[in-house]
Amino acid sequence: MIDRRIEKGQLRNAVGISYNTMVKLEKNENVALSVLLSICEYLRCDFGDIIEAVPEEKSSPYYMAYENRYQKVFAAGEACWGHSPSDDALIQALSHWVADNQLKGKKIIEYACGEGSCGIILSKLSCIYHGVDIAPSAVERASLALAGFPSASVSRLDMVNECVNGPYDAALDIMGFHMLVTDDDRHKYLVNVNGSLKSGAPALFFRESYRNDAYSGPVASFDEWKRISGLDYEIPEPRKVGQSDIVVNIPLVPARAKNKADYIAEMEAADFVVDEFIEMDINMHCSCSASIYVHKK
Repeated sequence: MIDRRIEKGQLRNAVGISYNTMVKLEKNENVALSVLLSICEYLRCDFGDIIEAVPEEKSSPYYMAYENRYQKVFAAGEACWGHSPSDDALIQALSHWVADNQLKGKKIIEYACGEGSCGIILSKLSCIYHGVDIAPSAVERASLALAGFPSASVSRLDMVNECVNGPYDAALDIMGFHMLVTDDDRHKYLVNVNGSLKSGAPALFFRESYRNDAYSGPVASFDEWKRISGLDYEIPEPRKVGQSDIVVNIPLVPARAKNKADYIAEMEAADFVVDEFIEMDINMHCSCSASIYVHKK
């Protein structure tokens, strides 16, 4: 139009474009193909001269905030952000879980595996371990940590939108499920966990954020959750991380606590049977938490 000294009003009148359609064109929004054809005829050009197909970039899910936190923590020199392979409470819980369900020599998948600490514990308990996590930095650390265990492996996976190749004999989630805040994401995640398991296989959700007075209403989007929770996930705050006194300026990562009834309802909606719900002692990882023992129907 500039080359041919054609004004917008002149184009609108000549082609018969409405004001609303012209606004859409200016904003690169979708318009009818017939409108584009009329413009091409008027300008005596082809479609390729006035439009181009640009793939829409997929925005990162809100739970990728954990990758940002891993990067900041590791850059500060901290060796381990999450739970460690020497966590006595974790070792005791996993040891009993493996023994009670006869999981030695069996295939266990851990969702949101983090730096691979549970992979070390389960490998020492003679389990065949595979961990998945969406955060590349965590997967890299886990791969290094598990290098000495031939029956252990790890890979990157968006656990809400991607499925693993199963079936596995058991599944584990430690402080991972509560990082999902929308109802849809939480349900899809549980369905994926369930789908990776053999019939009747156990699953353990350990140290999930838990409060009796947790919000019980629906959450359709991350923006809605931010309004409900009143939390600001954008402003970095100084936080002590890991086992040392290292303080790092990192944003608050998404997390959503649930009460007992809501947790059980979520599990049952994803075809799990809840075997036991245990309120955990206060710990440095999650001040108020619960562990949920379930099995696939």
